[in-house]
Amino acid sequence: MRTVLILGSLLGLALPLTTSEAIAQPPPPPPMGGPATGGMEAAAEPKMRFEGGLIIGLPQGDFEGADTSIGIGLIFGATVAPNISVFGGLRYIKVSIADAPEGFDLAYYDLVAGARYTAPMSPTMKVFGEAYLAYATVSASAGGESASESGIGFGARGGAIFMMSPSFGIGGGLGYSTASINEGTAAWLTLDGFAHVGF
Repeated sequence: MRTVLILGSLLGLALPLTTSEAIAQPPPPPPMGGPATGGMEAAAEPKMRFEGGLIIGLPQGDFEGADTSIGIGLIFGATVAPNISVFGGLRYIKVSIADAPEGFDLAYYDLVAGARYTAPMSPTMKVFGEAYLAYATVSASAGGESASESGIGFGARGGAIFMMSPSFGIGGGLGYSTASINEGTAAWLTLDGFAHVGF
């Protein structure tokens, strides 16, 4: 009878200890390679993309006598490696000159080809930087006559894109480009806003 009481006492002491140890044990870690609980992953870059928007151009170089000008930009790109894409596009800027003679029009446009690196910052935001080569043309017309000159240039641009859905976003960028045309320099500091469509 005494032995039974001793065993009962030891069992009564062991049960609280066992229960306390079970409660104190931390939860098992998540499986290897899996995201932590509540984690969110940024969307993958689309295989192809189209971007189009408005450009505000601040003239530089031999364009310094011109005023702030408005243009458009169109870009088509394709992803070739994680976060890296190549692209081609067109920019057109109608050069604004306050004291230009009546009927005089001056325009700048270029064909561009380059590469972009994109870095996701959150599930809905990514930043990018890009560099490109450009075939640039300055065209002038007045009195029913026109003339144009072309040259080679380069540029760089950086910005951010905010995704509104997995395939559509809006973005903005800041860029600089310069081109040598007929022994002169056509350069722009640009601010732009654009729509981004991935597919």
